[in-house]
Amino acid sequence: MAFTVSEFKSNIASNGGGARPNLFTVSISGKTQAIGFDADENILVKAAQIPGSTIAAQTLTYLGRPIKYTGFRTYDNWTTTVMNDENFTARDKISQWMRLITGKFDGERNKTFGPYATAGATASYFEGDATITQLKKDGTDGPKYKIENIWPTSLAAIPVNWGTDGVETYDIEWCFDTFTRIS
Repeated sequence: MAFTVSEFKSNIASNGGGARPNLFTVSISGKTQAIGFDADENILVKAAQIPGSTIAAQTLTYLGRPIKYTGFRTYDNWTTTVMNDENFTARDKISQWMRLITGKFDGERNKTFGPYATAGATASYFEGDATITQLKKDGTDGPKYKIENIWPTSLAAIPVNWGTDGVETYDIEWCFDTFTRIS
């Protein structure tokens, strides 16, 4: 089936021209005051992804032949790249968040650090939520995705180097339960 370049351009233009990967905002909030980013720190998120998902195949054998059925939906960890501020404010919050999950540096757990060891503690104490908003070219909000029950699982190192100029960045890897499109 033949088409012309003008038809192609017209079809792209009628659908908004295509989403741009550099037009987005990310909001990371904790369920307690001690964790999550405030508005000034959310702006430091330089890169993220709209999460993907996988449905694993479950294989059953019937009369000697493998038959595949749909299995469980799984999600890879979510990664954000954050620009470091000179006071390390955002990084310190993530480090503190991780300490709240795992306990004190010496391994001790109490009501503040490592709440799994305390009676009545729930996972929601250390979980948060994130929202990714894709922006349209005119600056208005496009699709929004909510990532639920996130918690940091990895805080990457920050390399320092005399031969490098620019703002330091580091990655944070997050575990999460699910994500949904909310608009």
